[in-house]
Amino acid sequence: MFDLLTNILIWIIAIPVFIILFRAIPKDWFRLFGLVIFAALVAIIFANFRFVEDPIPKIIVDFLSFPFTLVGIILMLLFFNYWLRLRDIKIKSGDKVDNKGASDKISTVTKELLIVLIIFAIATNNATSELFTCYLEQQSANAIGQSYRRPVLNLSERELNDFQRGVFDLIVVLAENPPYEARLQEAARLWNAAASQQKPYIILSGGRRTTYPPTKGYPCFITPEFPPSRTKESVRDDIASRAGISNIGLRYDARYESYFVKPDSSTTALDQIDLTESDQMCNALLSLPNIAGMRSFVIIEPYGVSVRNSGDEIAKLIKSLEKNKLLREDTRNSRRILLVASPIEATRAFLSFRNQDLNASLTTASSPSDSHSDIGKQCPWPIGKQFTIKHRYFLFNAEAFVKSERVWTEVKELVFYTLRFWLRPPLSDERPYYPKSPV
Repeated sequence: MFDLLTNILIWIIAIPVFIILFRAIPKDWFRLFGLVIFAALVAIIFANFRFVEDPIPKIIVDFLSFPFTLVGIILMLLFFNYWLRLRDIKIKSGDKVDNKGASDKISTVTKELLIVLIIFAIATNNATSELFTCYLEQQSANAIGQSYRRPVLNLSERELNDFQRGVFDLIVVLAENPPYEARLQEAARLWNAAASQQKPYIILSGGRRTTYPPTKGYPCFITPEFPPSRTKESVRDDIASRAGISNIGLRYDARYESYFVKPDSSTTALDQIDLTESDQMCNALLSLPNIAGMRSFVIIEPYGVSVRNSGDEIAKLIKSLEKNKLLREDTRNSRRILLVASPIEATRAFLSFRNQDLNASLTTASSPSDSHSDIGKQCPWPIGKQFTIKHRYFLFNAEAFVKSERVWTEVKELVFYTLRFWLRPPLSDERPYYPKSPV
């Protein structure tokens, strides 16, 4: 009920804002681009369906959503100014000629051009783009602390002990916002650090196709058969080891479910499949050094094309593993999941997973060039604790614009997730928690 009332309040605030914006936008904008904007909104609403990732729908959705990007906003403002306002401007000469209409149009264009330049300057400035990134990283740090809090009364003694020792049943790595090498390295580190008798399974979730047309192959980029030295039986054992033959197969892949459920089944149906980001991650993960024995702990989830969709697919995957006796059944839904995400989308990922009743904790990993190891010292004020002036804060470049665009994209996703009731507000009651305060 609290979640429902909170989201209703958000809508109550959002609707007047939308009305104000509607009245402020020139009516000629709607005459020419109203249909495009409406179609873009509809496309965004249905963007979680898998068909959107196919070549033609993806191109259409990218085109329709382009006006909502920073580049699109800037180009649309320039287009409306110079094409709609100045294309039919008429300036007459003479002492008694009234050019007030033309003068007003030029004044309006000048003001709006100044707005475009300000938006462009803010997006390309090193200081502001870094400040935007630091804000999302700060929120992800808060989400990490929040993700480790649990009501003490709801925890058994074993669960509380596992919390204190940092024991996890599953490590989930999302393919959202590549590159994901840093997340895979963090997952490998956590897996190696776990006790030998309590090694977690690693779920690699990413359903986007790697190429168009889709690349055919075997999961995890397993080498295909080359008779007579490498047969289908060899490929099959690399995917799912048969009892008493080898122990080099993966833990699970729903695309070859029968081979995991019935280890001694025939190999006649061993067909190549469309490869996805999860296969790329699997190949990259198993190529890391010092991962002996990890292969049999890897679970491929090849259907999730977004954070929300990955959560839905992982929930289905867990139920399927329990049903097939490949994972212990947990009636209390207390299985501990460690979600590894990039700092930019970490907050959305954690709140979305929690909304899907997944018992997830959160950690982040990113390359040093894309994140800050010490937000208080490395980030500009007021996110950073110290007010320092660096020469690069006065510079503008394309890399800063890319960072600003990525932050803007994440802000839009947060808004969409909230309006779809996919995010729940943070915990706010006074019950005893472990830890007592966010770490």
